[in-house]
Amino acid sequence: MTTQIVLFLIDIVVINLAFLLSFLVRYGLTFPRYNFLPYKHSFVFLTLIYMSALSFFRVYKKRFRSSWDLFKRVFSGLFFGTLLSVAFVYVFRVQWGAFPTTVFTLSFFVNLLLVFKLNQYILRAGQQIRKKVVVIGENDLDGIVGKKAVVERIGSDQIGQLTKYADIDEVVICERIRDEKDLSLLIYLIQKLKIDVVFSPSIYVELLSGRINGDNSFGFLSTFVGEKRDVEEFLMRSLDIVGSIAILFLSTPVTILIALLTKMTSRGSIFYTQQRVGKDGKLFTLYKFRTMVKDAEKELGPVLASRDDPRVTRIGRLMRRTRLDELPQLFNVLRGDMSLVGPRPERPHFVKQHKALHELRLAVKPGLTGLAQIRSFYNLKPKHKIKYDYLYIQRRSLLLNLYILVLTVPAVFSRKGW
Repeated sequence: MTTQIVLFLIDIVVINLAFLLSFLVRYGLTFPRYNFLPYKHSFVFLTLIYMSALSFFRVYKKRFRSSWDLFKRVFSGLFFGTLLSVAFVYVFRVQWGAFPTTVFTLSFFVNLLLVFKLNQYILRAGQQIRKKVVVIGENDLDGIVGKKAVVERIGSDQIGQLTKYADIDEVVICERIRDEKDLSLLIYLIQKLKIDVVFSPSIYVELLSGRINGDNSFGFLSTFVGEKRDVEEFLMRSLDIVGSIAILFLSTPVTILIALLTKMTSRGSIFYTQQRVGKDGKLFTLYKFRTMVKDAEKELGPVLASRDDPRVTRIGRLMRRTRLDELPQLFNVLRGDMSLVGPRPERPHFVKQHKALHELRLAVKPGLTGLAQIRSFYNLKPKHKIKYDYLYIQRRSLLLNLYILVLTVPAVFSRKGW
């Protein structure tokens, strides 16, 4: 509790220091009295707004599961604190209308850096950034839990004891749960306690093979893997819609040019449609700009894409290098078949052919880009691709989606990950 009080008092000082530094950046050493007076008269109220916002997002709780958890809370608190402060100054614009908006913008970034780094340093010193994990089973963890995590083990026949563990961040399953009642109880407790569940790689492979052989236990677990709280699911879907509309609008001139060049340089339709496997194994029609010659698969049948495919047209080769052929998939995102971020949608032929593309990978919507695309290469094999997809599905969040979208831009220009 002492640490939280110290952090609270330090952040009060830091927030006002950030405002002063922002005035310094904006105006230099001599602050214009007309612009500085509104801050001087309102800093108590502004500080109260910021501290209330940070407290609302639980920046001062006793323990954080990771630095990323702390950063998300600090970011959210400062973001909403800034919005509320701007609104507050606007309401009292007669007295404080000269308060420069640029100072609010600058102070947000200064605060984000200072508040996060100071809180992180103090919390780490007090060992208050540590994940609490309950491991079910006695098998090896396969390196899935970090060295600094606080780990408790229970047997697969002791699932009811989960209720005795307060403040759990994650449950790691490293042993096959064969009793259907224990499995149902596990699912109920995980949903009730609102904690994450992670499979060790070895048990995931075992569950997957069991599902293929007709065992329904994996089906029970895959119903909630990858699912997030309603608010976060809503925000991720909102990002999909807003992002797709924005990209479609900005790319309109390029889209028209591609359509004309495709029609002028080769026979066939401008667009190419294909059946793909979506969330929960549901089939949907995927749209792309045509990059190959007409009837390219008539003789060879379905084959994995390659960098130097001889069937690709000259315009198609350019589109593939820049990923412009993927633009029509934004309509798939708007329809709800896909997301901006997720495992790449596979064709039914390859899903049947490669066991690694089954089940857990289909627990979330496929995406235009994903971890596999920003971290690996164009012709990544399914057995390697699944590692990235598996990691993403269990860690997916709004901020992770934003992170992947940002890194997709340099990945495209470097021709990496495609």
